[in-house]
Parts: sequence; C-alpha cells; structure tokens
Amino acid sequence: MKKLLVPLAAILLLALAVPAFADWELGIGFTPSQNSTSTDPNQVNGIIDFHVGYAISILYFAWDAYAMPAYWVNNATTYIDPSNGWVSQGADVPGFLNTFDIGVRLILRPIVVYGEIGTNLLYLYGGQIYNGYAGVGVNARLGAGVRFGFWGVNISGTQIFATWTDMSAAFHQAIYRGDTSYLTAGSVLSLNFVLYF
Repeated sequence: MKKLLVPLAAILLLALAVPAFADWELGIGFTPSQNSTSTDPNQVNGIIDFHVGYAISILYFAWDAYAMPAYWVNNATTYIDPSNGWVSQGADVPGFLNTFDIGVRLILRPIVVYGEIGTNLLYLYGGQIYNGYAGVGVNARLGAGVRFGFWGVNISGTQIFATWTDMSAAFHQAIYRGDTSYLTAGSVLSLNFVLYF
C-alpha cells in the first residue's frame, strides 16, 4: 500500500498543477475586406470573428467563428466538379465559418506565437451547413502577438482548404518546391484582441 501511495501523490500533484499552466481565452477579431477591387459597398465590409481558446502548457485548442459576407461564401462554395469538369455555382448568402483547431502555443513573455490545424464547417444563412463536394473542410493558422497580463493582441493568418488532400498538396508545394502561393493566396488575415483567464 505504501508503494502505491507515492505514485498516487505524484499524480495528484500533477493534476493540481495543470490549472497553473492552463489558460482560457476569449477574443474578438477584425479582418479587412477580402475583396479590395470591388466598388460594391456590400463587398468591401470587413469580417468580424469570435474566438474561444484553451491551452494546457503548450497544447492549444481553439474555436473561431467568422461572420462571412455573401461574396466570400459565394467564392468559397463555387467549385469545379472533379468528375465532369462543370462549374458548380456557390451559395450567394452570408454565413458563419467555424474552425475547430488543435495546435501549439508558446508564450515567451510578452511574445505569444501559435500554430494550429483543424477542421471547419460553413453554416449558411437559413440554417444549412455547406458540405460541397468534399464534406468537412480543413484549415491551418499561424499567429503571433503580445500579451499584457490578462489581455493581449495578435495577428493571425488562416488558410482554408476544401480537403486534407488540398492542404497536403499546398504544404508539399511550399516545402519541396518553395512555392508558398498555395498557402498564402486567399488566407484570412485577422487582428485579434484576447482576454486571458
């Protein structure tokens, strides 16, 4: 019994110490217009996003929801059907892009850097979930910022992909061919304000 007591005490101390290395985050962000060439005032509005995150040590979990305008939803949901080569026009309604990510967050006071990868779902106005030709999409995000005690500010870039295959092809192009255009083209750049709990 005494031999069992030491490992149990160590596990209990570790369990008590985890909250000391854990953070909850709540945030709001702003993304400038993704369609700067348009003269239509409905297509030059910025995008608001909401953020909830949780970190244990360097492991990082995040949920972000972007209020996407109709032109972005239309661009993101228009695709070429791989089976017959026809263009399938996308939905022309606003929506919420939800990203669910896991990654790594490092805090080198006061600097914060993070990288995440995960899935995304696009909820369309009217209650539909967009599935497209590929089902659930995927995304990758990199960010950096400054933390001032209980609040901070950071800049993040999120790239949305239709499939895991598309994402792995983009990373392959960047790593083996030095072509980062597939990783940066169409990425959503956001300025985020975060509260830490």
